[in-house]
Amino acid sequence: MRQPRGWIALAWLLLPGDADAHDWYTGKKDPVLQYDCCGNKDCHLIDSRAVRETKDGYYVRLPRPAYLNEPQESEWFIPKERAQASLDNHYHICERLMTFYRTIIPHMKFEAYHRFRWTCFFVPKGTS
Repeated sequence: MRQPRGWIALAWLLLPGDADAHDWYTGKKDPVLQYDCCGNKDCHLIDSRAVRETKDGYYVRLPRPAYLNEPQESEWFIPKERAQASLDNHYHICERLMTFYRTIIPHMKFEAYHRFRWTCFFVPKGTS
């Protein structure tokens, strides 16, 4: 029995997928290093109380999950030249969980550990 094309098209639109996962972050790059910011999965809104502005940049303090096997940095410093204007007048940050390796026994065994690293930072318009 043939399915009507309309139902197939509707099902295609309703299924979750990566195609629509990126939003206004898509195509954005770090203004200094030119890294891709990515999208919904890496970028998110942050509370303005987590951001402290100084003359040189921003200090951002974000809660970190307890399951990580390495203590996370308590604050990230983001230089002003790497901050970009936000499209919705809120702070946003793009970050990735990255894997690093360290030597346990020199030149014989390595241990993996994970840390978050920020890639892009967006500030409300009018923020200095």
